Amino acid sequence: MRIVKMAHVADAHWGLNYPGPNPSSRFEDISRTMDWVADKIIAERCQYVLFSGDAFKDSNVMINRASVEIKAFVTWIRKLTAHGIKVVIISGTPSHDSVAAYEIIKEMDLKNTYIYTHPGIIDFSDFEVVCFPGLNRSSILTQEEYRGLQPHEVHQEMTSKIAIALKGLRAQCSCSETPVVLMSHMTYAQADTGFSDLLMQHEPVLTDESVSEFDLVALGHIHRPQQVRNVFYSGSPERLSFNDESVKAGFYVHQLEDKKVQSRFIETPARKFVTLDLTEKEISDFVEYDAMADWVQDTAEKVADSVVRVRYSCSEDLNKRFNKKAMERVLVSVGAHFIHAIEGEIQRTDRQRSEEVTESLTPVMAMAVWAQQQSISPEEISELSGMTETLLAGGMEV
Repeated sequence: MRIVKMAHVADAHWGLNYPGPNPSSRFEDISRTMDWVADKIIAERCQYVLFSGDAFKDSNVMINRASVEIKAFVTWIRKLTAHGIKVVIISGTPSHDSVAAYEIIKEMDLKNTYIYTHPGIIDFSDFEVVCFPGLNRSSILTQEEYRGLQPHEVHQEMTSKIAIALKGLRAQCSCSETPVVLMSHMTYAQADTGFSDLLMQHEPVLTDESVSEFDLVALGHIHRPQQVRNVFYSGSPERLSFNDESVKAGFYVHQLEDKKVQSRFIETPARKFVTLDLTEKEISDFVEYDAMADWVQDTAEKVADSVVRVRYSCSEDLNKRFNKKAMERVLVSVGAHFIHAIEGEIQRTDRQRSEEVTESLTPVMAMAVWAQQQSISPEEISELSGMTETLLAGGMEV
């Protein structure tokens, strides 16, 4: 067979109303990065693009917003197909990807574009693609066979049925000599999800048995690019929350020759997310005008063009003198793109009832205080803080 080169992209999450300087600023970031991705794919001379789900941020939106987001995705697709590239797309998580949006795009009859919202197979002669989109778990749970089952039993039953379904789809592929690629938008059991398995234990997963008969597995859903043998997550091309702060943003290029796969990750110029953790001394330095110039100089390069959050700890008295708005203005003046939050852990002079402390804290701070009381490790508290931020920003996507 000839060498086949394909780009593997997922989790663009086009959407308005992300936290930012204005409701469209992060949407513009995503569009700009995805345009860069398209240019890079064209320059790489890829013949195919596999888009593994979650094109959109939210599934249930008003038509005036949906039309803008759909137009952005379609513009991206057309840029690729205009260069003769074939684009295969599957829908992702139902809370992000409305099947109706994909059906609208189907009706546009875009050339060289293959869209799957249900399982299916595409035969490109040089290789075949099994498409297994994201599952609507809520609708599945209403089926009679799942009623009365405990969450872990539902997980086991659904995971088993996914393995059977994929085995059946693999058996339908036409030629045993042709490479077969699986596209899906699910959690692979061996993947690094980036947070506690406790939160994932009732979600159906792709097991080793599910993926064992495929030559390449191109997944979306987890925003951490990674490879586990022949299983790949491309991650998101643009950082979307503080959960992605330390994650490389980008996509994969895979090269298939016979049944051998060579893969390369390409990092994108995604906007940075930066957390400033400030001590009491640093807050005190900021409060004292004479020290402000040094603080600004040390911070400017770190926060340039970034989405920034500030977390600090100080005494109650110092907090009363600390002007958060002044810090926000300074950070913006030295080039920060947007100040997401300035949150403090205040060391109270008088012991107060836990209810009163909780009322004075932000949700992220309250979670951190609770976690400390439970003797949870600092590393786990940091992960939980990022997840809480994501939920507050509009829903978790792992």
